[in-house]
Amino acid sequence: MSAKDVALLVAESPWYTPNVNQGAASSLPFFEGVKKLNNDSATDRRFNIYHCNFYDNNSFDSAIEHLAKASEERQILYVGAHGSQEFIADAEIEHIADVVADAGGRIKGLIVSSCFVGSNDKVAKASELGFKPNTFKEVRGPNWILAYKYSVDWLSSVMLETSVIHHFSMAYMEGTINSKAQILDVFNNALALFNPNANFGWDSDKHDVTLTECIRVWVRPQGAEFAKDVTEELALFTEYDEDYDE
Repeated sequence: MSAKDVALLVAESPWYTPNVNQGAASSLPFFEGVKKLNNDSATDRRFNIYHCNFYDNNSFDSAIEHLAKASEERQILYVGAHGSQEFIADAEIEHIADVVADAGGRIKGLIVSSCFVGSNDKVAKASELGFKPNTFKEVRGPNWILAYKYSVDWLSSVMLETSVIHHFSMAYMEGTINSKAQILDVFNNALALFNPNANFGWDSDKHDVTLTECIRVWVRPQGAEFAKDVTEELALFTEYDEDYDE
């Protein structure tokens, strides 16, 4: 396996029951398209995808234990399920954050495709650098996290996440992405396709909210102890606003 290989780890809970959605909608086919695009020629690097379902705390533990066996040095973790301010599927956000932080330093980025999870800072704990209490085991969480503050349209969010996965996986195959500036550059390239003022979801009162109101991004540069909210530093909030308002 090449040192430039990148893995996408997909931990996904079923989005709908069979009587509601017979097609079993999943984000995975969108990401498989990225894999086919990224691996378009014979090179010394590959983009690989590993998938596992989860439902609650215990099954999330099992899913991450399974996915963490991927040997690629640079990995992106996608966690997808219906969410709230406290839960992702039936797994507690704080539990998920602890498990991700403990999974090892090869997970460079975390995408949480769940409604309302970004409305507080609980998931940001996944990105911490330090030692676990009482065990002194080193934990090195991801360098960046993407989440949503409100309920989001399923198709809109998976299209945005597909772009983020494409741009970050290509960037990691080309070199090291550790600094805040580098991470923001990749996010800006990935999000440049999207109208920041378009309706992207709904708040708890069912009022429309825009992409810039929904999205939330944390970054922990390599070596930093904690992640910081850098959402308003994204180009979505600056250089693109005037263009879309004209």
